[in-house]
Amino acid sequence: MKPLIFVLLAAVAVTGCAVSPVDTMPSKVPDSDAVTAPAVPDAPVAQRDIPPEVMYQLLVADIASQRGQLGVAVANYQAAAKTVRAPRLAERAARVAIFAKALKPALEAATLWVELAPESPDARRMLGALLLTFGRAPEAEAQFDAYLGLSADLPNHGFQQVANQLAREQNRVAAMTVMENLLATHEDDPHAWLAHAWLSMRQGKLDQALASVDKAEVLKPGWRQAVVLRARVMGLQGRKQEAVDYLAAQLDGELSDDPDVRMTYARLLTEVNQLEPALKEFNALAEAFPNNVEVRYAAGVLSLQLKKLEAAKTHLKAALGLGQRMLEANFYLGRIYELQGDKEQALAHYLAVRHGEYYINAHARAASLMVDAGRLEQARKLLHSLRVHRDEDRQRLYLIEGELLRQAGEYQAAFDFFSEKLREFPDDTALRYARALIAERLDKLDLAEQDLRAIIEREPSNAQALNALGYTLADRTDRYDEALDYIQRALAVEPEDAAIIDSMGWVQYRMGNLEKARDYLRKALNLVNDPEIAAHLGEVLWKLGDRQAAIEVWESHMKQFPEHDGLLKVMKRFGL
Repeated sequence: MKPLIFVLLAAVAVTGCAVSPVDTMPSKVPDSDAVTAPAVPDAPVAQRDIPPEVMYQLLVADIASQRGQLGVAVANYQAAAKTVRAPRLAERAARVAIFAKALKPALEAATLWVELAPESPDARRMLGALLLTFGRAPEAEAQFDAYLGLSADLPNHGFQQVANQLAREQNRVAAMTVMENLLATHEDDPHAWLAHAWLSMRQGKLDQALASVDKAEVLKPGWRQAVVLRARVMGLQGRKQEAVDYLAAQLDGELSDDPDVRMTYARLLTEVNQLEPALKEFNALAEAFPNNVEVRYAAGVLSLQLKKLEAAKTHLKAALGLGQRMLEANFYLGRIYELQGDKEQALAHYLAVRHGEYYINAHARAASLMVDAGRLEQARKLLHSLRVHRDEDRQRLYLIEGELLRQAGEYQAAFDFFSEKLREFPDDTALRYARALIAERLDKLDLAEQDLRAIIEREPSNAQALNALGYTLADRTDRYDEALDYIQRALAVEPEDAAIIDSMGWVQYRMGNLEKARDYLRKALNLVNDPEIAAHLGEVLWKLGDRQAAIEVWESHMKQFPEHDGLLKVMKRFGL
C-alpha cells in the first residue's frame, strides 16, 4: 500500500476513539498533599509583639514567594520560625521548602514544626515522609505511627494517607517495611490491611494485595472499599472478565446502589470491550450523580467512542460547566464539532486547550482546520507559538508542520522543510521517513530509497520503512524481486497489517500473479475499509476478467470516499 506521510494528524484525529475512560479516570483513593503538592503560602502570619527584625524577615519572605524566589523565602520563613517559635511559621517554611524541592531545609523546618506542634497530624506525616526520603526509615516509622495515633477519627483511621505517602517513596523495600511494621501493631484494624493491600497493588505485588484484602474483609465483611480494591487487583492480574463477573454479583446484593462499586464495574466493562453496557452504566451514574465530573467525563469520552456525538457533547459540556477536566473536555468537544462539520466551534475548543497532555494534539488539529480553510501561514504561526521545551516535542511539531505543508499541496516546501529539520536531528527516524515519502511524491526516487535504506540499516525490523521501500520499488520500478523481499520482511514483523498485506497484493499483481494478488487484497480490504486498497483490488479483478466485481468494489467505495484521488484515477483509466 502506498505509505502515507507520517500520519500524526490522523492519529490525533482518532484520539477520542482510542482513549478509554478507564485510562483517564483517577482512583477514588484520596491523595495526600503533604509532600508532593504543598501550596506556596499567601498572606503573612499575623502575631502581636513580633520583633521588628522578624516582621522584616516575614515581609522579605512573602515578597520572595510572590516573585518565585523560593530559596530566599525559605531562609527567611525558617529564621522567623526559629526566633518566635511559631508552629505556623515552621509549617510555612517546610511547605515552601518542599515546593522549592529544597529537602534539607524542609526536613529542618518540619522537625521544628513537630517540636512546636507535636499534636499536629500534618506535621507528623510530613516529617515522616521527609525522613523516609533521607533513608531514615525507623524515625519515619515513628512519625507515621504518631500520625496514626492522631488520626483515629478519620474515615480510614489515617492508614490510606500513610499508604499514599509510602507509594511515592523511591525505595520501595523501605516503604513496604514501614507499612508492614505499622500493620503489625494494628492487625485488628481492617483499614490497616486495606492500606497494605493498596500499597502492595501499587508495587505490583498482586497476590500479596489479594491476601490483605481477604484479611480486611474478614474483619469487615461486605466492605465496599475492599470489594472495589479486589476487583482492581483482579483486573491487573489479567482476570478482567472474572473481575467484571465478581462486581456484577456484588451489584446484585447489598452494594447494588454503591457508586464506587458501580463506577469500578463500568470501568472494567470498558476494559473487556463491553462498551455499550459500560455506557449504560455511566449514563445511569450521570443521571444519579449529575455533578460528578469524573462520571460526566467518562460518559462523554465513551459516547464519543461509540459515535453518539450529541450525548458525548452533553456530558462533556456538563464537565466544562463543573469547572474540572477543562483541558480534556475542550479537546474532545473540538473533536465532536469537527466530526459534525462545525469547524469554527471545533477550532474554538481546540484553542482553549492551553497546556497539558492534549496541548500539542489540540493545536495540531486547530492548525489542520486552518489549512483546510486556506490559512496555511496562520496555521504555521500557531505551531511556532506553542511553548515546548523537550526535543521530542519539537520533533513532533516539525512532523506536524511538514504534514500541513503536504496537506496544502506544498510538496517542495515540505521536502525543503524536512531537509532543514534533518540537519538539526539527523538521526530522527520519523523525520527521515516523512522526507522519503515526500521525495517519492516529487519523483526523487533515488533520495527516497536512500532515506528508507538509511532507516532500515539502523532499524532492520522497521516494518513501516520496509513496506514503504518495497511498495515504492513495486509501484515505481521494475525491481519486483527486490520489492517482494522488503515486503516479505515487513510482513514477517507485522503479519496482520492491512497496509503491508495490500503491498504484498500489489507486488504480486505487478509480477503477474493475479490470483495471489486478489487474495491478498481481499484480505487487506476485510481488515481495513480503505479506498486505496479498494482501488487496487478493483484493478486486479478487472485484469482477471471479473469486471462487474471490479465496478462494484469501486462504486461502493466511491460512495464512501467520493473525492479519493486513487479511486478516481483508476476508474478513469479503465474508462469509467
